[in-house]
Amino acid sequence: MEKKYKVIFHIDLNAFFASCEIAEDPSLKNIPIGIGGRSDRGVLTTANYEARKYGIRSGMSGVEARRLCPKLLMLPVNFDLYHKYSNIFFNLLHEYTDIIEKGSIDEGYLDMTDDCDEVHPLDIAKEIQDRLLNEHKLPVSIGVAPNMFLAKMASDMKKPLGITVLRKRDLEEKLWPLPIEEMFGIGKKTYPNLKLIGINTIGELVNYKDMRKLKLVLGNRTDEFLNLANGFDKKIVTPHRHVDMKSIGTSSTYLSDIYEYQVALTNLSNLSKKVTNRLIKDESVTKTISIQVRYNDFSQINRSYTLDFYTDNFYEIYKVVERLFDDNQGDLPIRLLGVSLSNLIPTENNIKQINIFDVPKEVTKEERVLRLINNINDTYGNKLIKRGTKSKSK
Repeated sequence: MEKKYKVIFHIDLNAFFASCEIAEDPSLKNIPIGIGGRSDRGVLTTANYEARKYGIRSGMSGVEARRLCPKLLMLPVNFDLYHKYSNIFFNLLHEYTDIIEKGSIDEGYLDMTDDCDEVHPLDIAKEIQDRLLNEHKLPVSIGVAPNMFLAKMASDMKKPLGITVLRKRDLEEKLWPLPIEEMFGIGKKTYPNLKLIGINTIGELVNYKDMRKLKLVLGNRTDEFLNLANGFDKKIVTPHRHVDMKSIGTSSTYLSDIYEYQVALTNLSNLSKKVTNRLIKDESVTKTISIQVRYNDFSQINRSYTLDFYTDNFYEIYKVVERLFDDNQGDLPIRLLGVSLSNLIPTENNIKQINIFDVPKEVTKEERVLRLINNINDTYGNKLIKRGTKSKSK
């Protein structure tokens, strides 16, 4: 007989990149650490909690971070190390259940319903948390709830090393008072518009009466967000949900080494167009953009940046590619360039909003028109409108 309730864990590694460095070298434990942003133009990918005490946060420039904390230790991004500890993390979780959905490299959802028949969920959560910390020096926060959305919200409520239970009867006290920007799925481009119509907390979203205004902001996901805010989430933990959409990438090895900056940018632009076209063809959107640069001495760099929103727009993707290259370019001639996109979800799961003003200032008038047409067609159906053509005068 199927149970009427679910027990879902969301387990999130705290300050993951920095935690990996500390796990490798425990002497770094009480030192403020920033990852990335080592050049004057670089930005931080993340920072540990010691650094966050000084106001340092992800996306901040390395210059600003060092101004806030002169003793900040800046370390380069090291994806090989992160994948090593991500594997350790998920291998340990599989000792408890195989019903695991990987949210990203440092977080996962576990369906613990059957495992909690005889053992209290909090006892299991505490054991997992203690083992990860004591055996592998990996701090985690855990949310325990009847569905995936509430588990995710719960794990964010106490960091680092928190365990939080969030039940439907707790919503009015624990969930609804939270600022609307803290609701999972409400991005940085959405919450300012919600605040413009008077929605500042999750509770105010629940009780909002003007559906016409709300749908202008949330579009076809209005009902979904209202259901989530009321504690209802139909999604189930699906172990292989993202197996077929891990990443999209392309690279080119050049017969003649690239010496000139502008030539490298031209090639990166072409590679960005290729992966963007594949992304659109696969009906997916991305948050994480990566570049690969191999020099003629076969040394190599790999750099990534994760946006605060999903996109399939070439100009947004290439802007990140160019910045990653600018922040990390070396002096040696280039043998290979690559661009890849990861952290993918289906386009249909991504909220779309039309914002005629949301266009980079540097793009041309032609690009503005094309982008607006694409946004309208994406929202209301393909080929709703199309560009006109000039008729020849008789």
